[in-house]
Amino acid sequence: MASPPDAGAARKQFLHVRVVIGVILGLSIGKLLQGLANMAEHPRRTAVWWVHLGWVLWAILSVIGFWWWEYGLAQVEVWTIGTYLFVFAYAACYFMICALLFPDDLSDWPGFEQYFLSRRTWFFGIIALTTLMDVADTQLKGAAYSAGLGLPYQVQIGALLLICAIGAVSGNRRLQAAILIAALIGRLLFFFTFYDRLG
Repeated sequence: MASPPDAGAARKQFLHVRVVIGVILGLSIGKLLQGLANMAEHPRRTAVWWVHLGWVLWAILSVIGFWWWEYGLAQVEVWTIGTYLFVFAYAACYFMICALLFPDDLSDWPGFEQYFLSRRTWFFGIIALTTLMDVADTQLKGAAYSAGLGLPYQVQIGALLLICAIGAVSGNRRLQAAILIAALIGRLLFFFTFYDRLG
C-alpha cells in the first residue's frame, strides 16, 4: 500500500521550485525594463511602434500575473522531475516572449515595426505555446482549482489562441493593432477578475 504524500515535503519542494521561477521571471522583467530604458535613453536610435509597445505592456502584465498565478502550485501534492521541468519550461517561454520584444541587435531593421512584423510568427507562436502550457499548468493544480476558473478562463484561452493565429499569419498593421487591443482588454479583465480571488 502506497504511503500518502508528505504535505510538508511537497511544500518545501514548491518553495524550492518557486525560487527558480522567480529567477527566470526576474530576467524577463529585466529584459522589458531595460528595453524601455534604452528607448528613453536613445529616443532617435530606433523608430518605435505603438503596437510593439502595447505588446510590451501585455508582456509585463502577463509576467507579473504569472508570478502571482503560480502560487497555486502550492496545491501540488507530489513533485516529480517531470513536473519541475514542465514548470521551468513554462516560465522560460515568458522569457522568450520578452527577449523577442527587445532583441540585443536591431541593426538589420529600421525600427520596431519592421522587426516585430518580421518576427511575428515566432512571437505569436511562443505566446500560443505558453497559452497551451497554461492549460496544463491549471490541470496540474487540481480538479477543484481548474473547475473554479469556469467558463471565463476557457473563453480567455480560446480568444488568445485565436489572436495568436491571426497575428502570426497577418502582417496587416490595422489588424495587428486590433488584436493587440483585444489582447490587452482580455488580459486586464482576467487580471482583475481572477487574480485576487485565485492567487
